Amino acid sequence: MYLRKYETITLVDPTKGSDGVNKVLDRMREALTKTDAKEIRFEDWGRRKTAYKLQSYKVDRAHYLYLQYLANNTTVHELERLMKITEEAMIYQTVLLEDRVVADAFDFEAAGAEETATINRGEDADAPFEVEVAAEEPEEVVEAAAEEAPATAEEAPAAEEA
Repeated sequence: MYLRKYETITLVDPTKGSDGVNKVLDRMREALTKTDAKEIRFEDWGRRKTAYKLQSYKVDRAHYLYLQYLANNTTVHELERLMKITEEAMIYQTVLLEDRVVADAFDFEAAGAEETATINRGEDADAPFEVEVAAEEPEEVVEAAAEEAPATAEEAPAAEEA
């Protein structure tokens, strides 16, 4: 059976405390069990400063929850429906990671042991998330481009006159 691999990030109202976080997490897992989806991993990223102030909530901090799972599109609809009616969930976003995953052959232990590598988890909880960007440029490409470029005007091909 083929399923899709999704991730959902939910921002929980920090004024609701740990009860609010637990309620949102219970709702997320409820949607997974209702639709026979399979949880890969859950990460609690903690309370952080958001990139911008959320106008409707008038806060600039949130409690971040990350959930990765194998499911079909009905699971996503149910999960988002539950997030809409859950007062503690401020905003959420679901992203499709892989389209066709064989559920029986998927290695849940290896995928669950991984951590999301794009987030810099510093000591400062008030600092916003920083995304690590790999700025590596292959040396071979740079060297090959230098070799192909003409060194003098004589080596450059002459433009055809019309």
